[in-house]
Amino acid sequence: MSTTHLDRIRDALDRYNSGDLSAVGDLVAPVYANHVPDADEPTATVVVGRFASAFKEAAPDLQASLIEAAEQSDGVVSGVLVAKGTWAGQLWGVPPTGEHYEFRLPLTARPAVDRYTFEIGLDTPAALAILRSLGLVNPPDQMHLPAPAPVELDDFLLKLLFTGQAADKPCAHLADVQVVQTDASTCDDCAPDAIWPALRLCLTCGHVGCCDTSVEKHAKAHWETTGHPLIRSIRMDEGWLWCYEDNALFEKRTLARIAAGLGQAL
Repeated sequence: MSTTHLDRIRDALDRYNSGDLSAVGDLVAPVYANHVPDADEPTATVVVGRFASAFKEAAPDLQASLIEAAEQSDGVVSGVLVAKGTWAGQLWGVPPTGEHYEFRLPLTARPAVDRYTFEIGLDTPAALAILRSLGLVNPPDQMHLPAPAPVELDDFLLKLLFTGQAADKPCAHLADVQVVQTDASTCDDCAPDAIWPALRLCLTCGHVGCCDTSVEKHAKAHWETTGHPLIRSIRMDEGWLWCYEDNALFEKRTLARIAAGLGQAL
């Protein structure tokens, strides 16, 4: 009896649940659903494998399943990926909480030669909800407070998480960057005793404002007032860029390339 694409995906999930991390590499194609990685980019196989390994190490009892699944005549499989587990180990630099978590991700798998590309239907609010369920982001009423712990999540995974794609979205505003670095350590517009999780630098004029998870959201307010859409994170060693107008996130390597073109040091 022939094996369907859905059978193959569920078999790989069963192997992963039992601790066989090679199942991820056997299932995930090197290319992304909407992007062929450049030579200096990690393949989808590597990124998804890194993601899956981190969760399995943090939650050894993690169980993943595909529910509400259907396979089309062209082999495309759609469904909801459900992951359940107990956070017993370190995850992206954050200590374990011992809490049980569960999250659900709309998933589409498309045959790509001998493996599959995967698309996850995840918007920013849903991404934040997952991070909150893991204790990595404060609850909505505490977003003005410092984060529970610094999260060591690389920029490439952030882009996938918050934009849903690996390819950079078109953004003409990258050509308008004038400033890439600052020594500022406070929000230009907040009161001296204000508390905010992180700061953002306007890459057009150098304004420094508190992030979108703070109470005042001065970085976003600056964009709304001035029309300067590009910001960068200046928290710790982060270097990602965000365009408010295009809803596009760029990795630190983009910032490094722009800084080199401007003759500015990071």
